[in-house]
Amino acid sequence: MVACGVLYEMDITGDGAEAAMESVSRMLREGVSEEPTAPSEITEVAREQVRFSLGGEACVEELTSFGGESFSYPGEIPDFARELVFLYLGNKDAIDSLIGKYADRWSLERMPAIDRNLLRLGIAELIYRPDIPPNVTINEYLELAKSFSTEDSGKFVNGVLGSVARDHAVQGQGEP
Repeated sequence: MVACGVLYEMDITGDGAEAAMESVSRMLREGVSEEPTAPSEITEVAREQVRFSLGGEACVEELTSFGGESFSYPGEIPDFARELVFLYLGNKDAIDSLIGKYADRWSLERMPAIDRNLLRLGIAELIYRPDIPPNVTINEYLELAKSFSTEDSGKFVNGVLGSVARDHAVQGQGEP
């Protein structure tokens, strides 16, 4: 999830990879300095921003449980997360093209930011890390989507990654 956080930070701020990694690293080391806002105090404008970013079905109240006891964050960005970010960035055009091909009727700009970045990382892992079994990669990203995105995100991420893995295996290619 940390690699997704880096890509999300890049999306939101427009910063490059190093600046986004520094920002995420600082948050992991120091935590979030703000007190969380109770769901009842979140303005309707903020709720609309969440729906726009994560999809129309997003529920702000459910999002307040992020980072709960069931999910622990490391103190620093793990090497594997860094590797995935740079795998995606080094193959950005090819990976984004695959997302466009397999995400039926969903443009990158239109899909929830978390889904978009989970797909980017999942495809990078599927194609450029053949040492990781595809079913392990797909299951991991499916669970992340179910935990951190909209109600339908798990099915969406599972479908896209499953199609990429199936077609990639059929073609037997090392590159998309």
